[in-house]
Amino acid sequence: MTEPIMQYDLPVHPVSVVIATYNGERFLEQQINSVLAQTIKPAEIVVCDDDSTDNTIAILEKFSTNHQLKYYRNTKRMGVVENFKKAVSLATPGNYIALCDQDDIWLPQKIEKSIEALSKIDDGISPAMIYSDLILIDSDEHLLNPSVDNELGHDKYHHCLETLLFGNFVLGCTVMMNESMRKFFSDIPKNKAFNHDTWITLIAFTFGKVSRLNQPYIMYRSHADNVTFSNHKKKNRIERIMTHLIAVFQKNDFLENEVILFREFYHFYHNRLSGEHKKKIEKLIRLENASYLKKKIAFETAFKGYWIKRF
Repeated sequence: MTEPIMQYDLPVHPVSVVIATYNGERFLEQQINSVLAQTIKPAEIVVCDDDSTDNTIAILEKFSTNHQLKYYRNTKRMGVVENFKKAVSLATPGNYIALCDQDDIWLPQKIEKSIEALSKIDDGISPAMIYSDLILIDSDEHLLNPSVDNELGHDKYHHCLETLLFGNFVLGCTVMMNESMRKFFSDIPKNKAFNHDTWITLIAFTFGKVSRLNQPYIMYRSHADNVTFSNHKKKNRIERIMTHLIAVFQKNDFLENEVILFREFYHFYHNRLSGEHKKKIEKLIRLENASYLKKKIAFETAFKGYWIKRF
């Protein structure tokens, strides 16, 4: 249910919505319409298309007759992260930037509530961002779960650097960031081991500022081409135990991508990190060649005190 529109004056922060597209004809038009239907309209919609071969460009051309949308087409494939980096770089300087996927549906107050939350933590100097949970739907918009955090288990622990070390809990399509964070977006390395959302989340939780909206404002589709859910399947208790036992006795890649990510991040921002943050990151990096059991113990130790008790 959409919340009633509150009667208050928001700080004036023009918003650029940036979308990275690739063969998105199936849901793109509905997504753009949901952005245009916001209670606070974006100043612009910036789209970078990664050389689509379907009807995506025709859809973008149709919307470009509205001055709010401008699109750019890559002459060769860049990949999701590089395409988003390009889109962000093309947004009007000084605007808040809202990252947007090509296949979701934004609820009408998504931009309004994001501006409200980001304005409270934006000091004009520090990189800052807000994020939120999402509502999980299928391709036909049937409700699968009112909480993506619940679907992925991210609602079982507190979101902080200690838990972020063991896996990202922020989906980039929920993010709105300030001008200072945009400058760090261009630093994201070309590395298939991690995505742009993980990188900027690390910035926010180390030397930046971050806030989480108290409810979701995006309907997030689960379908075959969706990166997050294409291979995701909730496991029951027996399946979790079997997965654990297999990992104990076989070579595993548990924390492999996390180590790669944090090594890159440590290299980039060593001089900006506090001593305490350096220690925590160095501790994770040292687990690179450790056994699964040692990694598992490190995981359990790190999460101690951060699990959310439910009665």
